[in-house]
Amino acid sequence: MDGIKINGQEYAWGDLSFVALGRTLGGAIAVDYKAKKEKKALHASGRDPRAIQHGKREYEGTLTVLQSELIALNRAARQKGYKDALDIEFDLIMAYLAPNGVITTDKVVKLSITELPSGMKEGDMNSEHALPFVALDIKYDVGN
Repeated sequence: MDGIKINGQEYAWGDLSFVALGRTLGGAIAVDYKAKKEKKALHASGRDPRAIQHGKREYEGTLTVLQSELIALNRAARQKGYKDALDIEFDLIMAYLAPNGVITTDKVVKLSITELPSGMKEGDMNSEHALPFVALDIKYDVGN
C-alpha cells in the first residue's frame, strides 16, 4: 500500500501544528514519540521458539521547545495550582496540514514531562529545551 503523499511529496515540518493545554505551541521546534510493546520468544522443547509472547505497552518521547514555550508551560501549570510543568498531564495533538487539505492527526494522551531542563551558553541566539515525557497512549491518525 502506498503512503499518503501531497503532490508526490512527504509531509514537511512546515505542515505540522501543535496544540496542548488549549493553545497552539508555536515554540515547538522538534518532537519524537513512540509506542513500544514488550515481546519475547517463547521457548519449549527443541531449538526454535514456539510463539511470541506479548507484554505491556509503553509510550514515550521528547518535545523540544524554545525558552518562551517552556515558560508558557510552567505558567499554565502554576495557573492550575501546580508547582511547574513536571506536575501536569496534558494531551498533545499534532496535526499535519497538507496544502491540498489532507489532514493527519496524532494524539499523545496524558503526556507527563519527566525532566525540566534549563540553561544557555555563550553565543546562543536562542534557548532550546528537550522535554522527555511518558504518556498513557499514542493514537496515530486519529479520526481516519
